[in-house]
Amino acid sequence: MASPSRTLRAFILDIDGCLSKEGIPIPGSKSALQTLHSNQIPLVVCTNGGGQLESTRAAKLSQTFHVPITSDQVILSHTPLRTEVVPRLKEDRVLIVGENCAEVARGYGLTKAEGIREYCRRHPTLFPRRREADDTNLIVDDSDDPVKAILFFEDPEDLGEALQLMMDVLLTNGNPSGPRVLLNGEVKQEVEVWFTNPDLVYSGLAQHPRLTQGSYRLCLEALIQSATAAAGCTTSHYSLHSTADDLQSASNVGRRLQAATVGKPTRLTGKTAVSKLLQQCDATTTEEDLEIWTVGDNPYSDVALANNMGWSSALVRTGIWDGDVSLLNGSARPTRVVDSFGALLQELNIT
Repeated sequence: MASPSRTLRAFILDIDGCLSKEGIPIPGSKSALQTLHSNQIPLVVCTNGGGQLESTRAAKLSQTFHVPITSDQVILSHTPLRTEVVPRLKEDRVLIVGENCAEVARGYGLTKAEGIREYCRRHPTLFPRRREADDTNLIVDDSDDPVKAILFFEDPEDLGEALQLMMDVLLTNGNPSGPRVLLNGEVKQEVEVWFTNPDLVYSGLAQHPRLTQGSYRLCLEALIQSATAAAGCTTSHYSLHSTADDLQSASNVGRRLQAATVGKPTRLTGKTAVSKLLQQCDATTTEEDLEIWTVGDNPYSDVALANNMGWSSALVRTGIWDGDVSLLNGSARPTRVVDSFGALLQELNIT
């Protein structure tokens, strides 16, 4: 366990684009992680990916990099929900976005968590392509047990299905068998929405960036705004003659989606990381004793997290970013730009 007798370096490491790409280690990342471990330097891996328990991801990382990593050293996109959401909603119905993520949410203690596909099976008319021919219980009234929150744990398995069900839940304040009450501008949105990854794209094995949760948030926001604007101009539902251009032109007067966000670069995720770093230190160590470095490939995520928290940052060229640092300003401006995570350790004389 690290001692606070001097300023301690500690690291918050991104995974995709910094340590690996789609599970394949980036050259030099294994030895760099092993260096931190052998020197007993506090570290956490912090990703805007999710969809599994921290213990599951820790086991995979340990196997991939041949370094023991515990669940307490892993921060997934949805890890902050353990403290921010679970205590309040553990006995309420919540809708979970992300393939097989309802099981993860139930593992967090959200006893009534339902995935998009599970919810669709219980409400077979909401997305007709999923309805079985022998479905008889077509209308399900959830007025006594409405959805209280929509939680993004990962990217949706089927974007069209997810958007349709989220629209139904949001516009009816949790009960799709009831009226679309949010089409009345005086009615308050009652269903909480939590996004866990602000990133629009990420770096994978493909030649170009891949879309991720932040892009899908834009879709949902646009649909909510357009639906409520269109309703204000016509009736209590979409006009049968409305076009995409009609809805887009009306979007500046519609309702804005009320939502909260965790994940990098939010301070909630930063505070979670500090807590996990301090768990690896002597009991007398405080955040002020730590020289914290975030290392990653996204200036608007990894670097911005560091700047939001007052830490140092290293932007690596092994992932999504390989541009001109002079073009990065404000919260996206890194302390250093390095070729790789391993190169940073060499520059900091950590061997």
